[in-house]
Amino acid sequence: MIFLLIGATAWADDYGATAADDSHNHDGTHPEGIVDCGTNYMLPGVVARLGSHSFIILGQDGPNHIIADHRSGTPPHNYHFILKVRLDPEEMAFYQKLKAESKLLPAFTTIYFDDATGKKQLDRTFFCLADLPKIFGPERKKNDVFQKLFPIRASLQKDADHEGAFPIESTIYPGAHFSLERDDVEILIYKYLPSYLPQKEFRQAIQDQPTKIIPLLDDAPISQNDDRQKAEQRPAYMAGDGLISTEKGECPADYFLKGVKNPRTVHGFLLLNETPEGRVLAVHYYDQAPHNYQALLRLKLNDEQLALFRKAKAGAQAPPLFLTHVPRKGKTKARGTSFCMRDLRELVAKLEFEMVGTLYRDPGINEYRRGTAVGELTLTSAQMEVGVNRTLQSLLNPKAVHKDVMKKK
Repeated sequence: MIFLLIGATAWADDYGATAADDSHNHDGTHPEGIVDCGTNYMLPGVVARLGSHSFIILGQDGPNHIIADHRSGTPPHNYHFILKVRLDPEEMAFYQKLKAESKLLPAFTTIYFDDATGKKQLDRTFFCLADLPKIFGPERKKNDVFQKLFPIRASLQKDADHEGAFPIESTIYPGAHFSLERDDVEILIYKYLPSYLPQKEFRQAIQDQPTKIIPLLDDAPISQNDDRQKAEQRPAYMAGDGLISTEKGECPADYFLKGVKNPRTVHGFLLLNETPEGRVLAVHYYDQAPHNYQALLRLKLNDEQLALFRKAKAGAQAPPLFLTHVPRKGKTKARGTSFCMRDLRELVAKLEFEMVGTLYRDPGINEYRRGTAVGELTLTSAQMEVGVNRTLQSLLNPKAVHKDVMKKK
């Protein structure tokens, strides 16, 4: 069974310091040399504190690993990332027990509560999402300042409301915990979300600093402190595939922009892995409002489609991208499927719904590019199961917000 993760960022000031395990720097302070998490590209000057993080477990990947997906948090913690995590046999057994008892998706948090009752907080691990490549990825260095974070002791969560407030303490599942070493974690997806912004602060910044903020609206930065000149020249998802519409029609208005008419568009899904149950896990490539949904599909591919997926995945550096768009040379109208992400559950429930698109190998995820086309897919609603379709209200369309601010001045 495959599940989607949602993470929640909590600030150091929310809980204060605990007295547990100073040697691993889990006392509410920060790793040596790390003062805060820096500023945000679209809101320069807004600095965030270190936070702990929560994850929903997508499902099992082989006998020793699980996959977990994080919901981006308050900027500059506005990253979408998915991790592959190795568990020891006892931890895997505990996860399986939790999964069997859960009505909603199992989760874990980097806040550690006592195993006996799950009521007493003993430990907490803080880190900045911008530092993930240094902690788990290609920028990692032996015996650096981040080594003090380990082991990360993580408590598990039962029936965490992944489509709501995602509470922590009330969902803790006592009995055991994960103890994660640095080599246990691999980054599968890591993507900066410059458009994941607090609405109120962003609107105020446009009003107060128009000459500074407005020129950033077309940029495609790949980190919170990306070079401005490079970010201006980079192709953004919304500047290309994310705006392609193959059908007529409009989507419901954005929550914050109720008078703005929005088009149906094509959508991208990253195909992560095959599950023991014979499904392929597909997560939505995040899009701006009104398509600002975190979505999970569990796909039952036929033999031919499964072979195509395996071909696109084998030896690749990134998960294959399924884009519901089929380019046609010399044709003015391309094939594909455009729809409103809000309607995903309703559409899949209809037997006549299909997704027609192209499967790409080795797409660029953080610096967006499609990759190499390996074939076409037509997925019927009978092959799809929706695991999650949750709106992310802070994932906005900066240009649309700017127009609205100017209109109301």
